[in-house]
Amino acid sequence: MLMKTHLLSFVFVALIATSSSFANNLSLIGDATPGGWSLDSAIVMKPVADGIYEFVGDLKDGSLKFVVQHDFVPSYGPQTNGDLLEFGIIELTYRASYEEPDNAFSVKAGRYALTLDMSDTVAKLAVSDGTGLPDKWYVEYPDTIYAVGNATQAGWSAIDAIAMAETADNSGVYVDTLLLTPGELKFLCQKDWGAGYGASIAYAPITGAGEYALMQLDSTDMKFVLTPALPTEYVVAVNLMTRTLTLQSNHVVYPDTLYILGPAVGGWSWEDNTQIMLSQEEGIYTWQGNVVEGELKFFVEKDFLALAFGATHENTVINDSGEYTLALLGQEDNKFVAPNAQVQMTVNLKAMTLSVVVEVLNALDTVTSDDAIMLYDIMGNLRMVRAEQMSTNALPAGIYIIKTATQSKKIIVK
Repeated sequence: MLMKTHLLSFVFVALIATSSSFANNLSLIGDATPGGWSLDSAIVMKPVADGIYEFVGDLKDGSLKFVVQHDFVPSYGPQTNGDLLEFGIIELTYRASYEEPDNAFSVKAGRYALTLDMSDTVAKLAVSDGTGLPDKWYVEYPDTIYAVGNATQAGWSAIDAIAMAETADNSGVYVDTLLLTPGELKFLCQKDWGAGYGASIAYAPITGAGEYALMQLDSTDMKFVLTPALPTEYVVAVNLMTRTLTLQSNHVVYPDTLYILGPAVGGWSWEDNTQIMLSQEEGIYTWQGNVVEGELKFFVEKDFLALAFGATHENTVINDSGEYTLALLGQEDNKFVAPNAQVQMTVNLKAMTLSVVVEVLNALDTVTSDDAIMLYDIMGNLRMVRAEQMSTNALPAGIYIIKTATQSKKIIVK
């Protein structure tokens, strides 16, 4: 019984033989193949006609021969051990027992088309250039593959990797709808770190909907890197036959709220300084309040590892009312710098803009009340208490909160 095998870096075609007069299957084995010299990993071929077997695909530098069962004998190889696998017709020699010479081809890396013909008295191998020809293969694909990586909701947990079911038995095509965020992505054959599929080049960028080259991962671990600015729901199709990854965008998923953080609103403490921007409509958020001179940026969650948005250039100063370009922050952490002012800010994630209305505030010279007057700094520390009247003109620059029994007011001292 043939064991289900994973698609390797080259693949074969085979159809059921119409006669039992020849071997029911042949396997390629050797370090020129991804399976190496392991019989368990040998690439199983089946005849395309009575006694004829075909292969089109990529081979590596190394050696190979053909075996007819789960053993190193019987086998077929070249007339002399180490003969080069070169274009033309090559007569093969048959090895019936371990006592006979064990001949294998020497292979130079390239793409080959092979036709092994056992229908005559002498087995012959036709070798030609496979460049430009589609893979010919026969392989049983896994029923399920698994999406994993910090671009997925599974993160880098193999046990939580997201299952993608095969569209039909042995189709090699897997389709599902996935919510993907900026980050890395690859696919596993099982919920472990064994066989899998990834990018054809290290950190191949995925900028949005489209088709991307896919390859099997061996000793390398080449991942895709998604770079869209926002979490996006995609219809994801993995095709192991054509070795392609196709993404079709469904829609961008905007967060319900945004969070403002930074010294402009008190500091980098989520617990004490977070300001919430409410969504007026999908992808558009507003906030109005007092800020002091200092940095700020916007987060989609209360988490420093979450997606964050800031300026396109370092220390972009918000001096005047107007519209500023918003950028997804990554390796560059460009923040906005706010003035001492009352501001109304609108973040538009659809247009990637920050609209600001600035109204500079001055501190009140004197505060009066029939009750006690308490003054706090922006960190919540009580700085002053007066019975009925308080002067603020001697306060150092900063943002303060004045409280009485009946009201609370924020002031800025410049």
